[in-house]
Amino acid sequence: MKERVLRILLVEDCDEDYCYVALVLKQSGPPGRFDLVRASSYGEGLSAAMAQPFDLGIFDQNLGDGTGLDLLEELRSMGSELPVILLTGMDSTVLDAAALKAGAADYLSKADLTPTQLERAIRYAWVQATTLAELRKTNRLLDAIVTRLPVTAVRVDADGTILEMRGRGWECLGYHDGDLVGRTLQREIPELWAGLERALKGGEMAFTSAVEREGQRHHFDHYFQFDHERGGGAIGFAVNVTARIQAESERVRQAQLLGSILKNMPVVAGRVDEQGRVTEAHGSGLSPAHLKAEALKGRLLAEVLPPLRPRMESVLAGGSTQVSVTGSRSAKSWSVEVALSFDEESRRGAIFFGRDVTDRRLLEQQLLTATDEEQQRIGADLHDGLGQQLTGLACLAAALQERLRRVSPTDADQAGLISKLANDSIEQSRALARGLCPVQLEQFGFCSAMEDLAYQVQQLHRINCRFVMRGPTPRQDALVDKHLYRVAQEAIHNAVRHGGARFIRISLLSNAQAHRLVVADDGAGFDCSKGPRSESRGLRLMQQRATVIGGSLTLASQPGHGTRVAITWTNSNGNPHESTH
Repeated sequence: MKERVLRILLVEDCDEDYCYVALVLKQSGPPGRFDLVRASSYGEGLSAAMAQPFDLGIFDQNLGDGTGLDLLEELRSMGSELPVILLTGMDSTVLDAAALKAGAADYLSKADLTPTQLERAIRYAWVQATTLAELRKTNRLLDAIVTRLPVTAVRVDADGTILEMRGRGWECLGYHDGDLVGRTLQREIPELWAGLERALKGGEMAFTSAVEREGQRHHFDHYFQFDHERGGGAIGFAVNVTARIQAESERVRQAQLLGSILKNMPVVAGRVDEQGRVTEAHGSGLSPAHLKAEALKGRLLAEVLPPLRPRMESVLAGGSTQVSVTGSRSAKSWSVEVALSFDEESRRGAIFFGRDVTDRRLLEQQLLTATDEEQQRIGADLHDGLGQQLTGLACLAAALQERLRRVSPTDADQAGLISKLANDSIEQSRALARGLCPVQLEQFGFCSAMEDLAYQVQQLHRINCRFVMRGPTPRQDALVDKHLYRVAQEAIHNAVRHGGARFIRISLLSNAQAHRLVVADDGAGFDCSKGPRSESRGLRLMQQRATVIGGSLTLASQPGHGTRVAITWTNSNGNPHESTH
């Protein structure tokens, strides 16, 4: 009041009365305390009160075209909360009661009006209006809570009978706003009675309860306290927390499931900070690689698994990656798969998950070996069985040609044609046998076998196929050579059968650290975004072979621009190396 200038609307139709009230108001405090605005009629007062902001209104009761009381009631009906003091020429208990009922802040007689009385009435009206405004704000906030959130506020008497009830917290139980007024809480929701009873004895109680209704379990957080204002009963509220309880139960269930996986399976999971250092690790570990969860804490993950080093920066910046790391320990090979992704929840660091796939890789190796052995058996059967029979047929046809040369030259020519066809079939069967059973690979090594493969492709398919090499010959296990040979075979097969290629180039690029085998063709190609044709069975097999040897396979192709298949690998020297997916 001392610092604020109050803007007052004085509605007075009489000039003399206006001057009188203005003089009393001027004497009620220091200069400049009040900013007085006059409206000289009922209509002007109504328009001014609705159009401009005022802190207080002083209305004369007799306005000629209406009364101050009528003006107050009309303003209230229009939603105005302006505090109003009514002035009249004489006291009237009837008018006093009507003014109070209409919401007037005070009722004063002009005849007895003094500066002190008017200042006090203005001060009380202003304080009351401020208090009511805060109360209205609180009520609006409470209304917003109880009408939009699953909350119920209640007031009960000493027997637990509900006197007041607001909110939606018990709607799931079939009780809507006000439904339980006049009914006892002990009877309607007995699960709450123990907590409420303590509050009714003068204390307070906060608790969580579960209420069963029609086979459904509902959970509530409750708070009750003794009603000190009334000297008895209790007030409190209930919050429906069923969704939270269910979410927590689901989280616990998932945590138990994850804990069981981490405890009983050869996996490890955890988090790394912004520098890639392991801050959390759980799981039974990756035994073949001797990577225990507790041993990872505090270490840089990229130092434990070097193939992650070039990818860590992009992951910590918001990406993800997956690598297959292969190595050997005590003459035994091991393989693990590690997935790493940015921690979206904390917006920093990353989450990793690793699993031991040694047994799966071994099984894949055994399946691929069995496939290769079967191909070798078929190749041997072609060479030793069908090949020998075709050779015998060619010899018999040649002998028959000689015997018929003198007797029937025409029949001799037919026998010669049979001999020629048999010899062509022999060459084709030998080429097929070499593809199925690459003897060249076992006897003379990988590079010689690739040169022979290119020659056989030219002979079988009548297309241009070349093998070129740059760098030293890779020194590696014979099993690696066999998988690489099969990858090249499959790539060439796809180029001829699906791409209609007329030229194929096989390139081996090698150095001391890594090697790359590339099969490129000039065939029809395809859209890589839609995947290759024939359901990608051959591509999946090539990827499996690349993974088994710890390499990575990449495929590039465009419609009308051919296809390029490349496999990159390193020599296994006991250190981990990677295969990317």
